[in-house]
Amino acid sequence: PVHTRVYMASWRQLPLYFGTAIYAFEGIGLVLPLKNEMRRPELFQKPLGVLNVGMVFVGMIFITVGFLGYLKWGEDVAGSLTLNLRPGHVLSNVVQGLIALAMLFTYPLQFYVPVDITWPAIANKYAATSPVAKELGYRAVLVLITFVLAESIPQLGLFISLVGAVSSTALALVFPPLIEMVSTSQKPGGIPVLMAIKDTVIILLGIFIFITGTYESIASIVKAFQE
Repeated sequence: PVHTRVYMASWRQLPLYFGTAIYAFEGIGLVLPLKNEMRRPELFQKPLGVLNVGMVFVGMIFITVGFLGYLKWGEDVAGSLTLNLRPGHVLSNVVQGLIALAMLFTYPLQFYVPVDITWPAIANKYAATSPVAKELGYRAVLVLITFVLAESIPQLGLFISLVGAVSSTALALVFPPLIEMVSTSQKPGGIPVLMAIKDTVIILLGIFIFITGTYESIASIVKAFQE
C-alpha cells in the first residue's frame, strides 16, 4: 500500500542517492561536442536554449519515473524498473521492447567522445584499408563490452551508484568548474570573486559526494554479497 512507503530515507542512504543521481550526468561528455556540431551554437546556452530546455525535460522524466516507480514497488524496487515489470504481460513486453529500441539507437552515441579520442591512433596502425567498416566494428566491440559487464554484474543498482560516485562526480562537478577557473584566469582581470566562490563550492561538493558516495557504495556492495 502507498501509505507504507518511507518518504524520507535514512541519512546514511543519502550518499547512495547522490551517487545514483550524479550517474544521470553520464551524457555530460556530449555537451561540448553537441554544441560544436550545431549550425547555430549561440542557441545552446540561451535561457530557453538547447541545454536548459533539454535538462528540464530530462530532469522531469527522471523525477517522474523514479517517483512513480518507488510509489508502486517501494523497497522492492529493482536496480532497473524493467526488472519489476510483470513477465509475460503485453504492456511489460511493449515497454521493454521500446526501451531496447531506444537503447539500440541512442546508447552508441555515448561513445562519440571516447571513439573520437581513441580511434585516430588505432586507425593509423590497423585501419589503412576499410576504415569505415573497422571503425564500426570498433564501436560495436565497445558497446558489447559494456553490455557483457552490465549483464554479468549482480546488484547492478549498487554498482551504478559506485560508478556515479567515482567517475560522474568528477565529470559533472569537479572538472567543469576547474576548467572554467583555469580558462578564466588567463583572461585580463583574472577570475571574478563570485565565480571563484561558485566554482569552489561546486568542487568541494563534488569531493564530498565522491568520498561519501564511494564509501557507502562499497559498504553496501560488501554487505549485499555477504548476505
